[in-house]
Amino acid sequence: MVLTIITFILVLGVLILFHELGHFIAAKKAGVLVEEFAFGFPPRIWSIKRGETRYVINAIPIGGYVKMLGELEKSDHKRAFENQSRWNRFVISIAGVVANVILAWLILTIGFIIGMAPLVSSPDAIPGKKISTEIVIAEVVKDSPADQAGLEQGGIITDASTSEGKVEFTSLNQFSKYTATHRGQTVTFDYKQDNVSSQKTLELSKDQEASLGVLAIEHSAVKVPWYKAPYVALRETYKIIELTFTFLKDFFVKLFSSGKVAEGVGGPVAIYVMTGAVVKIGFMAILQFIAILSVNLALINILPFPALDGGRILFIILEAIARKKVIKEKVEQIIHTVGFALLILLIVLITYKDIVNLFK
Repeated sequence: MVLTIITFILVLGVLILFHELGHFIAAKKAGVLVEEFAFGFPPRIWSIKRGETRYVINAIPIGGYVKMLGELEKSDHKRAFENQSRWNRFVISIAGVVANVILAWLILTIGFIIGMAPLVSSPDAIPGKKISTEIVIAEVVKDSPADQAGLEQGGIITDASTSEGKVEFTSLNQFSKYTATHRGQTVTFDYKQDNVSSQKTLELSKDQEASLGVLAIEHSAVKVPWYKAPYVALRETYKIIELTFTFLKDFFVKLFSSGKVAEGVGGPVAIYVMTGAVVKIGFMAILQFIAILSVNLALINILPFPALDGGRILFIILEAIARKKVIKEKVEQIIHTVGFALLILLIVLITYKDIVNLFK
């Protein structure tokens, strides 16, 4: 539990740090006066001032912010955020989103160089060498030989043995052929669940379609040459963005049409639970988890909703189209404040759902 808590804080810390660092670097490059660069929300634990900026670590590690002069208040200072060109304000506003996408791409690049299972692509579509393969159980058919033997979703089958000898599985196709050709025979599978290894001996069914009774997927780690890894990681990042965008679209359609939060949507509690699960799998799984969350954070923040980066970008685009401020600063701040309140309400709703599911 302690390891899960520490990892949870580190995961959030990395995501938030990169996001806010994007805003911070863009603001500094544009010459904006950055008053404060903070990790977490108050109360304040530690701070130090370097030059014109105060660097802060706060007690609640689930957020962060870059406080720029003229961002939330009227200022005549030439270095205030509101007095910058539309282009500079646009770049500063979108920089956090870009930083999160870059973080995901960097993690996946390093992962493929070391050797990693692709998150959304088929291992066979990755131009590299398979260094390990696991057959992972995605679903168990009720009352099947697998169900009766105690095989569970998420379990890993590494090899199988009969009186004829032992076979190590190197592909899903090989596994499927093995179970099909040994129908009606007694087979012992080497099996791993939550890093606990065991052996499961069972008699395969004579059913031609489902002799074992599982839906399995191939989980192969692929090592990609360093010069190809950046492109492969970029392609994988793009596919993750596509899937995440589709999921978010379905989420909002269901939310506004039925007022219900779709299954699979989680808040801080769900992220904590998932952190505990990936910690058990290992370091590479944690890196992949950070990459997925980083893409999610990027796409959520780019939504044209008040209080999010996308909301600020929307106002800048409207201003560029009209060639003048279409909404007064005070009204815009009220809109962002109301949007922030609604955002907090949605997070509370999702967190409540997470807690209910946790107890269930």
